[in-house]
Amino acid sequence: MEPSGTTRATAPDFEVIASGFDFIEAPRITSDGAIWFSDLTAGGVYRCRSGEEPRLMLPERQWVGGIVIDRSGQVLCSGRGGIVALDPESGATREVLGAIEGQALGAVNDMEGDGHGGFYAGSIDFAAIFETGTPPAPGMLFHMSASGEVTVLRRDVAASNGMALSPCGAWLYHVETGRGIWRYPLGQGALTETGVAAGELFVSLEDGDGLALDSAGNLWVACWSTARLLHLAPDGTSLETLSLPYPHVVSICFAPDDPGSLYIATGGNGEAPRKGAILRMAVAVPGLTGAPSALATLEENAP
Repeated sequence: MEPSGTTRATAPDFEVIASGFDFIEAPRITSDGAIWFSDLTAGGVYRCRSGEEPRLMLPERQWVGGIVIDRSGQVLCSGRGGIVALDPESGATREVLGAIEGQALGAVNDMEGDGHGGFYAGSIDFAAIFETGTPPAPGMLFHMSASGEVTVLRRDVAASNGMALSPCGAWLYHVETGRGIWRYPLGQGALTETGVAAGELFVSLEDGDGLALDSAGNLWVACWSTARLLHLAPDGTSLETLSLPYPHVVSICFAPDDPGSLYIATGGNGEAPRKGAILRMAVAVPGLTGAPSALATLEENAP
């Protein structure tokens, strides 16, 4: 279905938390209020603590589109070659996932905790998008359990982006850029490639990117090419459309210590460079924070 219903196109009030980057992605906020994010196109993973300038924590990392905080205190970062875990204290990284079914991962984009210690993630052909200019190969939607078992859920994803769980935990929402928002059932026995195929294309949307849900089950969707935030009811109808004065609206999240604010990542382009920023906007309904992972291999080696 297409988003429908009464909407109001307006520019919301917001606070700028950080700015001057190329294309910010993967915002994630820890329980102490620190904001983690990446610069997708310029590279690097940053941490921004209250009252401080953003600090570059992982300078080499390319194409980071997803971050999940692990219960061990380590930070899972997607990107080129798969997923790594960063120890914020030492700066050391270790590989979490570099291949699936014996095939090396070119890149992983958005990730989201599953509420049981594992996470969902999607692979993406960033090499084609950023380097070769060839048509991107399809990516996978997959799940990694807390014990490290990987299950491929889809193999035909054009461009895997934002993910979020419903408040009841019964649904996984997943943005496939170019098509829209999928909704997959997560009941017993659904976590298989066959089971997840029972999902539906819930909302048709060309430029969907980041995704977050609030405690009432409403969806917030970042639309990267039209620089909008869509606010959708649980049935997919439109509640409001917000336009932001940035070239791209990329990704969104809520914070454990600030559920009444939506944090928004933006990006620049060739015509408007260095417009990547982190914004904070008040919302009426408190939001849901992505669940942490609790990977067994990281718990055993917690800092």
